[in-house]
Amino acid sequence: MAKTPAFTPKPAIEKLPLAVRKSVRDDFESKKAEFEEQIAKLLSVPAFKINYDVPAIWAYNAPDSRSEAGYTLKSYTEGFISALTYYLEKYGDDGKQYFNDAVPQAELSLGVNTLGDKGAYIDAEITDGVFRILFKHDSLGCNTSSLGEYLLKAVQSVPREGLSIVAKNSVDSAWEEEVEELTEEIATLVGIPDVKLDPNFEENYKMLSSQKNTDWHSQLGPATLAYFKDGLKYQLERQGFKDDDMLQEGLQEVFTSKAFVLRVVPKTKKTYNEVVIEDGTVYLQVSPIALPAYLY
Repeated sequence: MAKTPAFTPKPAIEKLPLAVRKSVRDDFESKKAEFEEQIAKLLSVPAFKINYDVPAIWAYNAPDSRSEAGYTLKSYTEGFISALTYYLEKYGDDGKQYFNDAVPQAELSLGVNTLGDKGAYIDAEITDGVFRILFKHDSLGCNTSSLGEYLLKAVQSVPREGLSIVAKNSVDSAWEEEVEELTEEIATLVGIPDVKLDPNFEENYKMLSSQKNTDWHSQLGPATLAYFKDGLKYQLERQGFKDDDMLQEGLQEVFTSKAFVLRVVPKTKKTYNEVVIEDGTVYLQVSPIALPAYLY
Protein backbone atom coordinates (compact mmCIF):
# COMPACT_ATOMS: atom_id res chain seq x y z
CA MET A 1 0.00 0.00 0.00
CA ALA A 2 1.36 3.40 -1.00
CA LYS A 3 2.22 5.67 1.86
CA THR A 4 0.04 8.76 2.21
CA PRO A 5 2.22 11.78 1.42
CA ALA A 6 2.79 14.27 4.21
CA PHE A 7 0.53 17.29 4.19
CA THR A 8 2.15 20.40 2.74
CA PRO A 9 0.60 23.70 3.85
CA LYS A 10 -0.26 26.23 1.15
CA PRO A 11 1.70 29.45 1.04
CA ALA A 12 -0.07 32.52 2.36
CA ILE A 13 -1.66 34.91 -0.13
CA GLU A 14 0.81 37.71 -0.78
CA LYS A 15 -1.87 40.38 -1.13
CA LEU A 16 -5.49 39.82 -0.33
CA PRO A 17 -8.02 41.12 -2.88
CA LEU A 18 -9.73 44.38 -1.99
CA ALA A 19 -13.13 42.68 -1.54
CA VAL A 20 -11.62 40.23 0.95
CA ARG A 21 -9.91 42.97 2.93
CA LYS A 22 -13.12 45.01 3.03
CA SER A 23 -15.07 41.98 4.29
CA VAL A 24 -12.49 41.36 7.00
CA ARG A 25 -12.61 45.01 8.06
CA ASP A 26 -16.40 45.38 8.03
CA ASP A 27 -17.51 41.96 9.27
CA PHE A 28 -14.69 40.94 11.62
CA GLU A 29 -12.22 43.66 12.55
CA SER A 30 -15.08 45.99 13.51
CA LYS A 31 -16.19 43.43 16.13
CA LYS A 32 -12.78 42.04 17.13
CA ALA A 33 -12.27 44.25 20.18
CA GLU A 34 -15.74 43.35 21.43
CA PHE A 35 -14.98 39.64 20.98
CA GLU A 36 -11.68 39.98 22.84
CA GLU A 37 -13.36 41.82 25.71
CA GLN A 38 -16.09 39.17 25.89
CA ILE A 39 -13.55 36.32 26.06
CA ALA A 40 -11.43 38.13 28.64
CA LYS A 41 -14.51 38.64 30.80
CA LEU A 42 -15.49 34.97 30.54
CA LEU A 43 -12.00 33.92 31.62
CA SER A 44 -11.51 36.68 34.21
CA VAL A 45 -8.22 37.75 32.65
CA PRO A 46 -7.02 41.34 32.04
CA ALA A 47 -6.89 40.89 28.27
CA PHE A 48 -7.29 38.26 25.57
CA LYS A 49 -5.95 38.53 22.05
CA ILE A 50 -7.40 37.21 18.78
CA ASN A 51 -4.58 36.76 16.31
CA TYR A 52 -5.65 35.45 12.90
CA ASP A 53 -3.21 35.30 9.99
CA VAL A 54 -5.79 36.08 7.32
CA PRO A 55 -3.53 35.64 4.25
CA ALA A 56 -2.51 32.18 5.49
CA ILE A 57 -6.11 31.25 6.34
CA TRP A 58 -7.75 32.55 3.19
CA ALA A 59 -5.33 30.58 1.02
CA TYR A 60 -7.65 27.64 1.75
CA ASN A 61 -10.81 29.31 0.49
CA ALA A 62 -12.11 27.30 -2.45
CA PRO A 63 -11.93 29.17 -5.79
CA ASP A 64 -15.65 28.66 -6.43
CA SER A 65 -16.68 29.50 -2.85
CA ARG A 66 -19.04 32.37 -2.15
CA SER A 67 -17.87 32.61 1.46
CA GLU A 68 -16.92 36.03 2.75
CA ALA A 69 -13.69 36.23 4.71
CA GLY A 70 -14.96 38.51 7.46
CA TYR A 71 -18.05 36.42 8.07
CA THR A 72 -15.94 33.24 8.17
CA LEU A 73 -13.57 34.67 10.79
CA LYS A 74 -16.51 36.01 12.77
CA SER A 75 -18.20 32.61 12.64
CA TYR A 76 -15.13 30.77 13.98
CA THR A 77 -14.77 33.33 16.77
CA GLU A 78 -18.42 33.08 17.78
CA GLY A 79 -18.11 29.29 17.71
CA PHE A 80 -15.16 29.51 20.10
CA ILE A 81 -17.04 31.85 22.46
CA SER A 82 -20.05 29.52 22.44
CA ALA A 83 -17.86 26.47 23.18
CA LEU A 84 -15.99 28.33 25.92
CA THR A 85 -19.25 29.48 27.51
CA TYR A 86 -20.60 25.93 27.59
CA TYR A 87 -17.30 24.62 29.00
CA LEU A 88 -17.31 27.22 31.79
CA GLU A 89 -20.96 26.58 32.61
CA LYS A 90 -20.15 22.92 33.12
CA TYR A 91 -16.77 23.14 34.84
CA GLY A 92 -17.09 26.48 36.63
CA ASP A 93 -14.16 28.21 38.31
CA ASP A 94 -12.06 25.04 38.15
CA GLY A 95 -12.59 24.90 34.40
CA LYS A 96 -11.61 28.54 34.10
CA GLN A 97 -8.40 27.94 36.03
CA TYR A 98 -7.54 24.87 33.98
CA PHE A 99 -8.12 26.77 30.71
CA ASN A 100 -6.04 29.75 31.80
CA ASP A 101 -3.24 27.48 32.98
CA ALA A 102 -3.28 25.69 29.62
CA VAL A 103 -3.42 28.91 27.58
CA PRO A 104 -1.04 31.29 29.42
CA GLN A 105 -0.59 33.48 26.33
CA ALA A 106 -4.32 34.34 26.47
CA GLU A 107 -4.45 34.18 22.70
CA LEU A 108 -6.70 32.62 20.03
CA SER A 109 -5.53 31.72 16.55
CA LEU A 110 -6.94 29.87 13.56
CA GLY A 111 -5.08 27.64 11.14
CA VAL A 112 -5.14 24.60 8.90
CA ASN A 113 -5.06 21.11 10.40
CA THR A 114 -1.78 19.54 9.29
CA LEU A 115 -3.35 16.06 9.37
CA GLY A 116 -4.54 16.83 5.86
CA ASP A 117 -7.29 14.53 4.63
CA LYS A 118 -7.36 12.77 8.00
CA GLY A 119 -8.23 15.96 9.83
CA ALA A 120 -11.71 16.70 11.16
CA TYR A 121 -13.78 19.56 9.75
CA ILE A 122 -13.03 21.41 12.98
CA ASP A 123 -10.57 20.61 15.74
CA ALA A 124 -8.40 22.40 18.29
CA GLU A 125 -4.99 22.27 19.88
CA ILE A 126 -3.01 24.30 22.36
CA THR A 127 0.51 25.09 21.20
CA ASP A 128 3.01 27.29 23.01
CA GLY A 129 0.27 28.54 25.29
CA VAL A 130 -1.97 29.64 22.39
CA PHE A 131 -5.40 28.13 21.69
CA ARG A 132 -5.62 27.22 18.00
CA ILE A 133 -8.82 26.41 16.14
CA LEU A 134 -8.04 24.02 13.31
CA PHE A 135 -9.94 23.62 10.05
CA LYS A 136 -9.67 20.90 7.40
CA HIS A 137 -7.69 22.03 4.39
CA ASP A 138 -10.61 21.61 1.97
CA SER A 139 -13.41 22.67 4.33
CA LEU A 140 -12.71 26.19 5.51
CA GLY A 141 -15.80 27.59 7.21
CA CYS A 142 -17.43 24.21 7.92
CA ASN A 143 -18.81 23.26 11.36
CA THR A 144 -17.65 26.49 12.98
CA SER A 145 -20.21 26.08 15.77
CA SER A 146 -19.10 22.52 16.66
CA LEU A 147 -15.96 23.26 18.66
CA GLY A 148 -17.24 22.16 22.08
CA GLU A 149 -15.75 18.68 22.49
CA TYR A 150 -12.52 19.75 20.80
CA LEU A 151 -12.03 22.67 23.19
CA LEU A 152 -12.31 20.30 26.15
CA LYS A 153 -10.01 17.77 24.48
CA ALA A 154 -7.40 20.47 23.86
CA VAL A 155 -7.46 21.60 27.50
CA GLN A 156 -7.25 17.97 28.64
CA SER A 157 -4.20 17.37 26.44
CA VAL A 158 -2.00 19.90 28.22
CA PRO A 159 0.05 18.13 30.94
CA ARG A 160 -0.50 19.34 34.50
CA GLU A 161 -0.13 18.13 38.06
CA GLY A 162 -3.11 16.43 39.63
CA LEU A 163 -6.44 15.40 38.15
CA SER A 164 -7.71 16.47 34.75
CA ILE A 165 -10.68 18.85 34.73
CA VAL A 166 -13.04 16.03 33.68
CA ALA A 167 -11.77 13.71 36.42
CA LYS A 168 -11.95 16.46 39.04
CA ASN A 169 -15.48 17.34 38.00
CA SER A 170 -16.54 13.71 38.28
CA VAL A 171 -15.05 13.54 41.78
CA ASP A 172 -16.71 16.77 42.91
CA SER A 173 -20.12 15.86 41.52
CA ALA A 174 -20.20 12.22 42.66
CA TRP A 175 -17.82 11.49 45.54
CA GLU A 176 -17.86 14.75 47.48
CA GLU A 177 -21.65 14.89 47.60
CA GLU A 178 -22.04 11.48 49.25
CA VAL A 179 -18.84 10.66 51.12
CA GLU A 180 -19.88 12.13 54.49
CA GLU A 181 -23.11 10.17 54.73
CA LEU A 182 -21.48 7.02 53.38
CA THR A 183 -18.67 7.25 55.94
CA GLU A 184 -21.22 7.45 58.76
CA GLU A 185 -23.08 4.42 57.42
CA ILE A 186 -19.92 2.30 57.20
CA ALA A 187 -18.78 3.53 60.65
CA THR A 188 -22.03 2.17 62.07
CA LEU A 189 -21.59 -1.16 60.29
CA VAL A 190 -18.07 -1.77 61.60
CA GLY A 191 -18.54 -0.15 65.01
CA ILE A 192 -15.74 2.36 64.48
CA PRO A 193 -17.00 5.97 64.81
CA ASP A 194 -13.86 7.52 63.31
CA VAL A 195 -13.46 5.16 60.34
CA LYS A 196 -11.95 6.75 57.22
CA LEU A 197 -12.73 6.19 53.54
CA ASP A 198 -9.71 7.06 51.42
CA PRO A 199 -10.46 7.27 47.67
CA ASN A 200 -6.75 7.68 46.92
CA PHE A 201 -7.64 9.76 43.86
CA GLU A 202 -4.21 11.17 43.03
CA GLU A 203 -2.37 7.84 43.06
CA ASN A 204 -5.17 5.98 41.31
CA TYR A 205 -5.29 8.70 38.64
CA LYS A 206 -1.59 8.16 37.94
CA MET A 207 -2.13 4.40 37.61
CA LEU A 208 -5.08 4.84 35.27
CA SER A 209 -3.27 7.36 33.08
CA SER A 210 -1.58 4.54 31.19
CA GLN A 211 -4.95 3.55 29.70
CA LYS A 212 -5.37 4.45 26.02
CA ASN A 213 -9.10 5.00 26.40
CA THR A 214 -9.65 8.22 28.35
CA ASP A 215 -13.36 7.71 29.06
CA TRP A 216 -12.41 6.72 32.62
CA HIS A 217 -11.79 10.39 33.50
CA SER A 218 -15.53 11.00 33.69
CA GLN A 219 -16.03 7.79 35.69
CA LEU A 220 -13.36 8.29 38.35
CA GLY A 221 -15.75 9.82 40.89
CA PRO A 222 -18.81 7.60 40.27
CA ALA A 223 -16.79 4.39 40.03
CA THR A 224 -14.85 5.15 43.22
CA LEU A 225 -18.10 5.86 45.04
CA ALA A 226 -19.57 2.62 43.72
CA TYR A 227 -16.65 0.56 45.07
CA PHE A 228 -17.24 1.90 48.56
CA LYS A 229 -21.03 2.06 48.43
CA ASP A 230 -22.13 -0.86 46.26
CA GLY A 231 -19.03 -2.89 47.03
CA LEU A 232 -17.71 -2.37 50.57
CA LYS A 233 -20.93 -1.25 52.25
CA TYR A 234 -22.98 -3.96 50.52
CA GLN A 235 -20.56 -6.71 51.55
CA LEU A 236 -20.44 -5.52 55.16
CA GLU A 237 -24.24 -5.58 55.28
CA ARG A 238 -24.44 -8.93 53.52
CA GLN A 239 -21.98 -10.54 55.93
CA GLY A 240 -23.93 -9.28 58.96
CA PHE A 241 -21.47 -6.82 60.50
CA LYS A 242 -24.17 -4.49 61.77
CA ASP A 243 -24.74 -5.02 65.51
CA ASP A 244 -22.56 -8.18 65.52
CA ASP A 245 -20.02 -7.46 68.25
CA MET A 246 -17.85 -10.45 67.41
CA LEU A 247 -17.50 -9.62 63.73
CA GLN A 248 -16.79 -6.01 64.55
CA GLU A 249 -14.20 -6.97 67.19
CA GLY A 250 -12.46 -9.34 64.79
CA LEU A 251 -12.13 -6.58 62.19
CA GLN A 252 -11.05 -4.00 64.73
CA GLU A 253 -8.17 -6.19 65.92
CA VAL A 254 -6.46 -6.03 62.51
CA PHE A 255 -7.90 -2.70 61.37
CA THR A 256 -5.67 -0.44 63.43
CA SER A 257 -5.43 2.43 60.93
CA LYS A 258 -9.23 2.57 60.67
CA ALA A 259 -8.87 3.39 56.97
CA PHE A 260 -10.44 1.70 53.97
CA VAL A 261 -8.37 2.64 50.92
CA LEU A 262 -9.18 2.10 47.25
CA ARG A 263 -5.97 1.20 45.44
CA VAL A 264 -5.46 0.61 41.73
CA VAL A 265 -2.67 -1.92 41.19
CA PRO A 266 -1.12 -3.14 37.92
CA LYS A 267 -2.58 -6.60 38.39
CA THR A 268 -4.65 -8.37 41.02
CA LYS A 269 -3.87 -11.97 42.01
CA LYS A 270 -7.18 -13.70 41.43
CA THR A 271 -9.91 -11.51 39.99
CA TYR A 272 -10.22 -7.90 38.96
CA ASN A 273 -10.90 -7.01 42.60
CA GLU A 274 -9.51 -8.17 45.94
CA VAL A 275 -9.25 -7.10 49.58
CA VAL A 276 -5.82 -6.91 51.19
CA ILE A 277 -4.91 -5.94 54.76
CA GLU A 278 -1.50 -4.32 55.16
CA ASP A 279 -0.16 -2.63 58.31
CA GLY A 280 -3.62 -2.26 59.77
CA THR A 281 -5.15 -0.77 56.61
CA VAL A 282 -7.82 -2.46 54.48
CA TYR A 283 -7.12 -1.97 50.78
CA LEU A 284 -9.82 -2.50 48.20
CA GLN A 285 -7.58 -3.40 45.29
CA VAL A 286 -8.66 -3.17 41.68
CA SER A 287 -6.93 -3.52 38.33
CA PRO A 288 -6.75 -0.49 35.98
CA ILE A 289 -9.19 -2.05 33.54
CA ALA A 290 -11.75 -2.88 36.22
CA LEU A 291 -12.25 0.48 37.95
CA PRO A 292 -13.69 2.50 35.04
CA ALA A 293 -15.64 -0.55 33.86
CA TYR A 294 -17.36 -0.97 37.22
CA LEU A 295 -20.38 1.10 36.22
CA TYR A 296 -20.96 -0.62 32.87
